[in-house]
Amino acid sequence: MDVMEENKKIKGKECRFAVYVPPLEYDQPDLHVVKEIIHYEDGTSAPKLNFLYDYKRPIWVAKKGCRNYEQKKEWESVDKLIKIETTQTKLVSTAAKALGMHGFNRDLRTLSENPYLYGSDITSTAIIKKAYMDKYPNVKTPFSIGVIDIETDVIHGTDEIIMLTFTMKDICITAVTKKAVSGYTDVQSSVKHLTRKHLGKYLDERKIEQELFIVENEIDVITTIFNRIHEIKPDFVAIWNLDFELTKFIEAAERAQVDLKDILSDPDVPPEYRYFNYKRGKKQKVTSSGKITPIKPAAQWHTVIVPASFYFIDSMCAYKHTRMGKQDEQSYSLDAILTKELNITKLKLEQADEYTGLKWHQVMQSNFMLDYIVYNRFDCISMEILEEKIKDLSVVVPLFSGTSDFENFKSQPRRTVDALHWFVMERNLIMGTTSSNIVDDFDDETLSREDWIITLPAPLISNNGLKIIEENSDLSTTVYGHVGD
Repeated sequence: MDVMEENKKIKGKECRFAVYVPPLEYDQPDLHVVKEIIHYEDGTSAPKLNFLYDYKRPIWVAKKGCRNYEQKKEWESVDKLIKIETTQTKLVSTAAKALGMHGFNRDLRTLSENPYLYGSDITSTAIIKKAYMDKYPNVKTPFSIGVIDIETDVIHGTDEIIMLTFTMKDICITAVTKKAVSGYTDVQSSVKHLTRKHLGKYLDERKIEQELFIVENEIDVITTIFNRIHEIKPDFVAIWNLDFELTKFIEAAERAQVDLKDILSDPDVPPEYRYFNYKRGKKQKVTSSGKITPIKPAAQWHTVIVPASFYFIDSMCAYKHTRMGKQDEQSYSLDAILTKELNITKLKLEQADEYTGLKWHQVMQSNFMLDYIVYNRFDCISMEILEEKIKDLSVVVPLFSGTSDFENFKSQPRRTVDALHWFVMERNLIMGTTSSNIVDDFDDETLSREDWIITLPAPLISNNGLKIIEENSDLSTTVYGHVGD
């Protein structure tokens, strides 16, 4: 933030998201990196990162005189609870001490088997987000979206990243390796000319300014683009099929023997708090009967945890999950969704019209690499145009998420419980916690979903059937109701 912005009068602040960063050592401060949008009285706004060290969040434990039950409760009155402030890092040890469980050294879910712990399920990041919403309730604007897309080597068998493009409204930045464009002369002006030739309509409509960087290797490709992304500070960095891109990032970093946390974390984050964790979504589910079924890529939900001004999100998965309940698409490829929503396709180049699939990419990389750069750019631009129509990322995902972390967007129960946490708090109640043991003593007596048509011996049936005869409302029938929940 420059000096002129610091002198402006602030109208409000939005919290786009918050990232919790654990300390390297237990006794060091932990850190929450908060992505803010600062709104000024003159109508302007600016992105900013706010660093919160040792942020204290609340938990509650039952008062000793009220610990007269054994089963967990859904919620409890604040009058029967003691409120405790703790950092996220020391939550478990603080709660265990308050519960008299000295020496406890296991995880929160195990600790939550204790029926006297309340309010610890809600994350510190959700608490921070709610605090901003409460303080500035009238400040709500759409999220800003930047898009990235990579291409990898399909000629030499290395599968290395050869180019990466980032676009955001009037910005189009591409980094490409020297090796990929070797043999071509005047690459800068040639790519500008070909981008104008193939994408002139979009350049004019969106007033796009082109940037092209020719770099040494794949890790320089990533570093160059993310250095610019850190400057621009979009709210979301969107990718169609995030797992492919992030896997290639991780492999590139391993080959270069560098740590992705230093590339993807915001440069203002102190080195000791830079962090990167990629949590792949589940690729299969196991039913209660033990049956294993695969989860299609679009139905997965991947999470990248990194303290930066942007949040990585999979546009393909967002498209699927914001339309839950609707019939699945035959294909969730970018080409298929562009055709359905916009009646356009990914960039087709007449030089290779006769080829499809992998062969098409091989021909383009072998003979038409500069045109291939334009193809890569349009993958990003077309995703932006798609988003501007459907507004999945700018509006729908943030709205449906509420205060919940985007990591939990796929989990409607988690989002519901988070919302319920605030709902019951307004009524002076605190939510109970979810333990690692959610089995009840009577679970074995619950009917399964099979054999629901049940015939009981007539002598054992009491005469309290449903009264469903319209002409004789007092008549008990032999029709009985059953709820299996």
